[in-house]
Amino acid sequence: MTTSQFTQWRSIAWKSSAAAAASIFLTSIYFAIILPLFGFTFEMLDDHVAAINWYVKAKASGVFQGLMICYFISQLVLLPVPFALHNLVSKTHNSVYSFYFALLGTAGVIIAMAGPIFIFANIPELANAAVKGMVPVDILVMTGNMFADLTKDFRLFSEILLGIWLMGFGFMISKSTAHKVKSLIIGVFGITVFVIPAIKLADPYMHSEDYIGLVLAGCFILLSIVAYKSKPEEIIG
Repeated sequence: MTTSQFTQWRSIAWKSSAAAAASIFLTSIYFAIILPLFGFTFEMLDDHVAAINWYVKAKASGVFQGLMICYFISQLVLLPVPFALHNLVSKTHNSVYSFYFALLGTAGVIIAMAGPIFIFANIPELANAAVKGMVPVDILVMTGNMFADLTKDFRLFSEILLGIWLMGFGFMISKSTAHKVKSLIIGVFGITVFVIPAIKLADPYMHSEDYIGLVLAGCFILLSIVAYKSKPEEIIG
């Protein structure tokens, strides 16, 4: 890899990582502050019937779609990061493992992007029909439950894959003395991102997963710093 190529991949990696962290923070603020202004409560995360009834009665289609857009953007800007980071370490003897970690990370991002697409494609039209009395609310609740469960499973599986990627990449570059502490923190955060969604799949009412977004944002900030400050001899040392 030439110096110009390394510089290009480094630029993509740190800028996209920083954008992903910022987008996640904005999504969290939207979720924690904007939605409650329209009557949304955190209990609705595990009570799909209450959430769908709120969606219909509050006529909150636009507000909820705003959340989905924020979430989708946070994943879209993250999409190039795994392989951009892989290209930064492509000269090491671990480059094969780096490729597979990047592949899992990219798959996790793509799966996460599918959730909002499902929501956009189905729930708004059904909700608007229910508001107009064209579709019974119980049909909307049944369909909404199905898509809510599907979207949640997509999100959890996505986080598990992202956790494996962050674990692998973080511990892989921990041999670099210039980035040892940051890379170890990324690896430990990756373990958290992997374990908590796995527990959530077994225990749907476990609330620790609600804060995974902040852990991921912290990871992406560290990845941005590592990429921004990296030099070829440091990142692959």
